[in-house]
Amino acid sequence: MTSIEALVNRQLMRLAVKQQSVIPPRQQAEGPPRQLRVITISRQTGSGGRAIARSLAETLGLEFVDRQILDYIAQNTGPRDKLLDSLDERTRSGIDLWVEGILRGRYIDRSEYAHLLVQSMTAMAEHGDAVILGRAGNVILGPRGGLHVRIVAPREVRVANLVEYKGMTPEQADHAVRVSDDERSTFYRKHFGANIDDSADYHMVINTGRVTLDRAHEIINAAWEFLIGWPEP
Repeated sequence: MTSIEALVNRQLMRLAVKQQSVIPPRQQAEGPPRQLRVITISRQTGSGGRAIARSLAETLGLEFVDRQILDYIAQNTGPRDKLLDSLDERTRSGIDLWVEGILRGRYIDRSEYAHLLVQSMTAMAEHGDAVILGRAGNVILGPRGGLHVRIVAPREVRVANLVEYKGMTPEQADHAVRVSDDERSTFYRKHFGANIDDSADYHMVINTGRVTLDRAHEIINAAWEFLIGWPEP
């Protein structure tokens, strides 16, 4: 079993245990759809976004879900079926409607992968209590999808970070930043017709060239408590 398989299996087991203590849907109060208890993090390479996402997950006791996990679930029937089976029938039907809505809206690429990515991310988000890194979570989950954050930094800061923390040469780091920016921008545009740098799609954009990673963590944590509430009332 690969490391990503083991990680996905552990997360699915945690969700199964958590689901046993959740109030059955018929006992929940009727009303508007609840705000999903999720933080999505979009970040520029070298900005420290991954470190911030991991620290938030650890501090808040949330699941950390990165693009490798989402891609694995979307592309493998077994884990995807387990994730969907962990939801009640009404929630699964809601996810189907959600995916159809995206298909009729901003959704551009109608490939099977893109469809399954949307399905897998929305199923994961329905469980809540997660930090989702990458894969256009802010666009897929939309206004109801918790707190959406973009982490950026000046190009020279990002290059310097890759040199210091990844052991790259300045030339390698500059190339990595340029390629990553192009790939992520293309992913947003191709699949969702969206601009990754459109601030209107986020609750906040944090520049780690102006604030430390610790301070960025504190800002997001404060916004989470204000928007979502912790613990849940």
